[in-house]
Amino acid sequence: MISSAKIIFRLASGFLLFALFPAAAFSYEEVEVKGGGKVGGFVRYDGKAGKADYLQVTKNREVCGKVADESLVVGVGQGLRYAVVTLEGIGKGKAVEREAVHELDNVKCRFVPHVQTASVGQFLLVKNTDPILHTAHAYTPEGQPHFNVGLYPGRASRKPLAKAGVFKILCEVHPWMSAYVVVSEHPYHAVTDAYGEYQLTDVPAGRYRLRVWHEKLGVKEQEIEVKTGAVTKADFVVSPRQGVKR
Repeated sequence: MISSAKIIFRLASGFLLFALFPAAAFSYEEVEVKGGGKVGGFVRYDGKAGKADYLQVTKNREVCGKVADESLVVGVGQGLRYAVVTLEGIGKGKAVEREAVHELDNVKCRFVPHVQTASVGQFLLVKNTDPILHTAHAYTPEGQPHFNVGLYPGRASRKPLAKAGVFKILCEVHPWMSAYVVVSEHPYHAVTDAYGEYQLTDVPAGRYRLRVWHEKLGVKEQEIEVKTGAVTKADFVVSPRQGVKR
């Protein structure tokens, strides 16, 4: 027979898990995916791509040097870098790697990487490679403070990613620094590379809404159908004229 103390402990543990990872525990079902399909393509920028700009560095110039503006990076063939592609409307699929740790470093007064994706239940390891003080102040999609870590040289701090959404991270010491971590309830998300390319794998057959997000260009969506064992090609063209929908 289970003792009352053990019952209380299990109930408390379940409540704590729900409090930390509510979406992961109840919104997305992890199943074995057999014959899953692939979704891939390019996100391209429909606009004039100028020369790379630099941000205004106001302090610690001897360490920072020139800091590139990564808020709009356009590469070969108008490929848009740092766009986030997410599969929406998926209720079940492959498992989330719960113990995965994503890193966000401070390197020459910029966050590296500038944009990354993760799943609810994973962790973010914030690091400081620079020889000067930085902070990592994360804000929720509603603009509320999520965590704020002071990072002396060589320090690292691990934070749980317990909520889905677009999290913006700033450094209070160096106001030009920014980064984004886009967290989903499932593992079907990707960041476009220097060519604007992305790929999602092991997607169960079905109809979904594919969503692309970019920090300056907002959101664009399209409906797709994934078939068993097939490759679904889905390209996006985003424009500076489409407006920002976050």
